[in-house]
Amino acid sequence: MDDPPAARLFLQRTETEVDALTLMIQELVELSRIESGKVPLHLLPTSPVELLKTAMDRLRLQAERAGLTIKLLGGDDLPDVLSDRRRIEQVIVNLLHNAIKFTPPGGKITLDAELKKNFVQFSVIDTGIGIPIDDIQRIFERFFKSDRARSEAGTGLGLAIARHLVEAHSGQIWAESTQGEGSAFYFTLPIIELLQ
Repeated sequence: MDDPPAARLFLQRTETEVDALTLMIQELVELSRIESGKVPLHLLPTSPVELLKTAMDRLRLQAERAGLTIKLLGGDDLPDVLSDRRRIEQVIVNLLHNAIKFTPPGGKITLDAELKKNFVQFSVIDTGIGIPIDDIQRIFERFFKSDRARSEAGTGLGLAIARHLVEAHSGQIWAESTQGEGSAFYFTLPIIELLQ
């Protein structure tokens, strides 16, 4: 208390830690609700490309600040998927945020959606640092952080939440990566015709 600069620094650090704990608690509650089936999904016909565009628009400024280029592929002629738009945007934002976080300046991120039989396959592909091959099978587990992320902020819950949300939509999610070359995250959602 007798050293105002030190007190200010201490309070700032305390605030940062409280914010991190608050985020972790919120994500744990969210994950528990999703796993228990207590998150109602409001399913409506949704354009796959619109889902990607909304997520890209939300994080475009962050990507530009990081010196990254985001490219959106995928045609407007894709069939609609039945989704809870807010929840699937949450999945895409999470994947895109990770791509931004782990791609060095000058890198590229590509968002895409394409028809694969009875599903639309979404992808978020970056030219980032990649994920060790031994970690690929575990990255969707709660609290798991790959070696590349241990020193970074984050709760280790985002990908677990994304997996549960995609699975709640009768889809699948997976990743492919080569260290030093980048990562590709994919998920599928059934097209409306398949669900009727």
